[in-house]
Amino acid sequence: MHFGRTKHIILILALLWSGFFSPAISQETDSQEGQLKAIRQKLAEARARAQELKGQEKNILGQMERMAEQINLTRQVLNALRDKEARLNSEVRKLDGQMLKAESQMSRRQALMETRVRQMYKQGRLYEWEVLVTRASFADIVKRYKYLRLFSLQDRRLYDAIKEERTQISRDKADRQERLITLAQVKGETELEMANLKEAEQQQKKLLDRVRQEKASKEALVKELAAAAKKLQNLIDDLERQRKAELQKRRKTVPPPGTTVLERKQGGLLWPAEGRLYSSFGLKKHSKYNTYIQNNGIDIYSSYGSTVVAVAPGKVVYAERFLGYGNVILIDHEGGYYTLYGNLTDMLVFTGSSVAEGQVIAKVGGSVDGPIMHFEVRKGGKPVDPVQWLKRKKGN
Repeated sequence: MHFGRTKHIILILALLWSGFFSPAISQETDSQEGQLKAIRQKLAEARARAQELKGQEKNILGQMERMAEQINLTRQVLNALRDKEARLNSEVRKLDGQMLKAESQMSRRQALMETRVRQMYKQGRLYEWEVLVTRASFADIVKRYKYLRLFSLQDRRLYDAIKEERTQISRDKADRQERLITLAQVKGETELEMANLKEAEQQQKKLLDRVRQEKASKEALVKELAAAAKKLQNLIDDLERQRKAELQKRRKTVPPPGTTVLERKQGGLLWPAEGRLYSSFGLKKHSKYNTYIQNNGIDIYSSYGSTVVAVAPGKVVYAERFLGYGNVILIDHEGGYYTLYGNLTDMLVFTGSSVAEGQVIAKVGGSVDGPIMHFEVRKGGKPVDPVQWLKRKKGN
């Protein structure tokens, strides 16, 4: 009988020290929520600008730019919402598992507590005194008293553990309900943004159809694209003049031919983005505009949100939107060499930033043609064929 009670106490102790409480669900969502909020703000501003200019803007390229911007930002919002939905689903599953484990553990403890209560009821209040005084020396009485006190403490701990488990289960249920409500809201917002994306793409298609079918619109677009290219050339010419003036001011010598980082790595530069060559350098017929357009770089068909890297070390001299090119990053590699990255989203560098070779500087956004990244190499400010500078790809 004594051995049976001892075994019972050992079982209670094992349960009490088994370690039930799982850590709280980690709060690693602050950064993601902040990014989602920032993208929503940009999208709201883009839509507000488009609404203000609705019916007033005659510039076809400007209309295309605004549509492409809204489409890109809507895709970013959708991606962020899908990530949030996946995270919430994961958290709900974790809470389900946590509650199942807690309820199972609590049931075991309640069963033990019920057993203890029945034992105490059957044996009565005189049982403890009988244990202490029946056929025992003083030393044995002291030992048995400590034993009974330990038993009483374990009963109290068992009761407290059950109470805490009930509280934790209630908290988990409330957390789960809160996440389910948020999940429903996210799903509703995702459906709304998908409808907005579909509408924006339909408007973009209508505009493209008009450009293809109307000779006047087509001619106007060609002129606007040429004007945008000239404006970009003027920007790079100004930067080149400033670079040369700075060299003279500091009395720095021009690097000898063949010593700049781009010249040393000609034919071995990294590709700025993963994907296939969509449009090569030179005069090309644009399939969607159905007209010939000068391409001062190359276009890489990639995937929305894939990374864009700097092909060589240098300094960012421009990182803003540019009509006809979307979000643009221009990097100065010294010696009159520049690389240009267009149709970007999530620009991660700023004007004045120093970048390393292979550093992620942005993500692929897109144009009317899809997830296409534009890339140029400039020598002395003038465009040269980038393919001659990049690593040779299999199949190219």
